[in-house]
Amino acid sequence: DYKLGEEKLTAAADKVLVAAGRRANTADLNLPAAGIETDDRGNIKVDDLLRTSADQVWALGDVKGGPQFTYVSLDDFRIVKDQLFGEGKRRISDRQILPTSVFITPPLSAVGLNEKAAQKAGLDYQLFKLPVAAIPKAKVAKDSRGLFKALVDPASGQILGASLYGLESHELI
Repeated sequence: DYKLGEEKLTAAADKVLVAAGRRANTADLNLPAAGIETDDRGNIKVDDLLRTSADQVWALGDVKGGPQFTYVSLDDFRIVKDQLFGEGKRRISDRQILPTSVFITPPLSAVGLNEKAAQKAGLDYQLFKLPVAAIPKAKVAKDSRGLFKALVDPASGQILGASLYGLESHELI
């Protein structure tokens, strides 16, 4: 049983998954003593360059909130590295396309547009498919389940999106 607004409803299910998200593990760090502000969930507040409220302190990865993907943490590193050793031009707001993965077996990963989105946008595209069974590593791992798909702009050759369902797709995306 559950409540939606004022209405009481019942749903029958064999299993229920409750995925409430994670909280940053910052409670015992005494961040205010360092002048570092957090939000009500304990996430460290950052600006577009990942700078915290304390001078010369950056926060990156899951601790700052937002999408909690390895890909985001890697890009956060690139932003901070650019601040320290580069031109200082990379920003969070530069992220236009975010890869995602669902860690099921085998994993499902995607980036950019899928076929429905490309069709809805009226885009011309070529669809390339590769059965996971055709990949040598799948034979070695004895897991040939899945399919890799990519949408490519036929005029420019630019990849518009990819959907990967198969062995180690989260590493490939």
